[in-house]
Amino acid sequence: MRVTENMRFNSMVNNLFSTESQYYEIMEKVASQKNVNRASDDPIAATKIIDIRKSMAEYEQYRKNMQMSDRWISAAESKLSSAFDLLVSAQEIAVGQSTATATAATRLTAAQSVEAIIQEMLNLANAKEGDRYLFAGTRNDTAPFTGTEMSAVIETAGKGEDNVFGGNVTSGGTYTGTGNQTYVLKVTTAGNLSAATCQISTDGGRTWNGVDLAMTGGVISLGDGVELTFDDLGGTEVFGENDVFYVNAMAGGFYKGNNQDLSLTINRGSSVTYNLTGEEVFTSAGSSGADIFKILNDLKTALEDNDAGAVADLIDDLKDAQNQISLNQSLCGTKLNHLEIAENNLSDYDEKLTSLLSETQDADLAELATKLAMKELALQASYSVAAKVGELSLLNFL
Repeated sequence: MRVTENMRFNSMVNNLFSTESQYYEIMEKVASQKNVNRASDDPIAATKIIDIRKSMAEYEQYRKNMQMSDRWISAAESKLSSAFDLLVSAQEIAVGQSTATATAATRLTAAQSVEAIIQEMLNLANAKEGDRYLFAGTRNDTAPFTGTEMSAVIETAGKGEDNVFGGNVTSGGTYTGTGNQTYVLKVTTAGNLSAATCQISTDGGRTWNGVDLAMTGGVISLGDGVELTFDDLGGTEVFGENDVFYVNAMAGGFYKGNNQDLSLTINRGSSVTYNLTGEEVFTSAGSSGADIFKILNDLKTALEDNDAGAVADLIDDLKDAQNQISLNQSLCGTKLNHLEIAENNLSDYDEKLTSLLSETQDADLAELATKLAMKELALQASYSVAAKVGELSLLNFL
């Protein structure tokens, strides 16, 4: 076959460009210290790298969740430690003022000390981590504890911001529940009062009754004596699917929070409940049945009334209160230990992911340096050949 000048020139140019491309590709890998800089370099490795990075990002979020949970639990444990010390002080006052040697004047002074303890305990119970109350459960619109004992109450009804229904909703009834609850009504079938249906949750929307209920008449019983009444403004307002309405019901006492848990995912398929509710820490619903604020207020009243017998009767209650706080401190310790183990396991897995990413992505610089030197020689040879192509012709051999 006759090799023309044009064929020879094109072959030389193609080889030159190919060598240059390979040379610059190696140069890029040396500069980035990575074997895979784009998906076209190695599609299989690129897919593997994306999966590894996705897992690393996922586990980084788990780490942040653990750190947030750790801060929350540590803050709660610190507040409980201070609360325990306050109860010890209250018990010392009760023991000292229950004797026959104590006088009305000393008991009145002691009552002032107990009042200071109550206020400090209130500050601890209403403490925050960031902008959220430590012991309020999932409720964060108001401080969880009040210094004055409250009667049972059904609060004003609220509705979701994205609701279609523009009519009025009011709460009513007489609350008969034993704890603070958030009741939620969710519309499951859109329409007017005669056509719409709903489901009900008694735990703030975590679980539902599972059965669609008619809303005919506009008065819906949510349970425990709690009712919602709807006014559709003469039939001009209709319900949209997933419209939400809610109401808080308080059982009475000093606690205004709820008993709902706060949790975060700390691994695939694993989560941790990082809060302690005020109900289990400070009220009679706790492990020892000690209503701490009631006990302290009763102690203050007994001291003001100069009632030595009533003061003595409260000593055991104060011990129960200490036990209740102590148990919750232990729960904090258990939660922190669980988080520590989970974080250690996460660190081990993260190290494996980092190693796997390095094996898949990182370049062998020694190998690249050798390849770069070889390609540089090849490129220099290509340039030399290219320089001579134009000089060669049949006349050179005549």
